[in-house]
Amino acid sequence: MTKFVLVIWVCSFLGGQKCLAPIESSVLYDSWYECSRAAHQESLKIMSKLGYTVVNKDQIAMKYRCKESSTI
Repeated sequence: MTKFVLVIWVCSFLGGQKCLAPIESSVLYDSWYECSRAAHQESLKIMSKLGYTVVNKDQIAMKYRCKESSTI
């Protein structure tokens, strides 16, 4: 059965694109849909923690990937 693992990068788009090391979720999602929805929810949590000032000053945005993970 195919599952999906969420990987999120926190990136600054100020003067180019520079991203921190990827954050890989320990949760396995049953579908691309569930993984993609989780990516947006987690991105909002991360942005909220960073705060309005940092996100604006450093032009922070998230990149994500839902990568397939074959399970037995």
